[in-house]
Amino acid sequence: MMTHLANAFTRGRAYFKGTIRTGECRIKQQPKSSLLFSTSHPPGKINSTTRPSNASATTATASTKSDASPSITQEAQIVHTNNNATEVPLPSRTQLRAHYISNGLPMVGFGLMDQTVMIQAGNVIDCTLGVTFGLSTLSAAAVGGLISNVSGIIFGGTLESLAKAAGLPHSNLTAAQRNLPFVKRNRLMSQALGVFMGCCLGLLNLLFIDTERSSSLKLQQFTEDNEFAFEVEAHNDDPNATTLIIRGPDNDGLLAGMTAALSLNGCSILDVSAHKLPDGTIEDKFSIVRQGTGKRLEDEELAGVSKLLLEASHHCPLLMKAQMNEMEEQNRQLQERIKHLEGVLIQRRVTVRTSS
Repeated sequence: MMTHLANAFTRGRAYFKGTIRTGECRIKQQPKSSLLFSTSHPPGKINSTTRPSNASATTATASTKSDASPSITQEAQIVHTNNNATEVPLPSRTQLRAHYISNGLPMVGFGLMDQTVMIQAGNVIDCTLGVTFGLSTLSAAAVGGLISNVSGIIFGGTLESLAKAAGLPHSNLTAAQRNLPFVKRNRLMSQALGVFMGCCLGLLNLLFIDTERSSSLKLQQFTEDNEFAFEVEAHNDDPNATTLIIRGPDNDGLLAGMTAALSLNGCSILDVSAHKLPDGTIEDKFSIVRQGTGKRLEDEELAGVSKLLLEASHHCPLLMKAQMNEMEEQNRQLQERIKHLEGVLIQRRVTVRTSS
């Protein structure tokens, strides 16, 4: 009996060494009795299944290894399955075109609405609250932009619903295809171009509103508030020049407006000074003479010059604008004269003789 056991052990050991060398299977260390003997047979006889064939040995090896880790073939199948899961079919040109249109056209409407609300709301605020509280045009535009952004959030869903109802083409892209980098760039570019085109169309609103109305209303309000805020004193105590003193609130452009008024009235300014009084008002002092003669004004002219300064204190922006218009007109006339002189000079330098 011991002899039979020793022979069986030797044959089984040699068999498994051969299979390990050829790489046909890989097994874990297991009890020898479970692999070589069958307990259902009497001792001394070797079970016919104790020496398995190559196929059965490989099957046994795979079954013993399945609990620990998948085999090489199984690992390859898993990797292949994972690759199939990550592979995304590329969209066609028709799908990309439909995706571009369906994302870009709604943004045209959004940009048009945003620009329209901002311009119209900013103009209304500039002509109402801007006049009442003295807001600048830029502040009114900022408030109009705030209203426009809120309107975009509120009516954004409505615009999308209208775009879908308009029958825009569907791209039929899957979620995986939408996450592709070039598809995302396609969507971003279409939306950016759509907003740009919509905002450009929204600029047409400027053709239907009076952009100068707010300036006129602010100037009118400024005039009403400062109608009786200024006082003018004129005298000829200085034998060489006429002295004009104006007192009132310190408004932007006041000194420039009065200077322009005096210059347009034919007065030359010899000296000008400004002092701020304790009550916050300003005192401007002018020393003037008549242009051409260089003499001080006559006493009969003092009242007219004083009224001129009062008018300038009320409408100083208008006087500056009139002066600018006059300077532009003079510049235009000078340019025309220069062109005429250049033409005359060229004609004088060119001599043409005709054959008789």
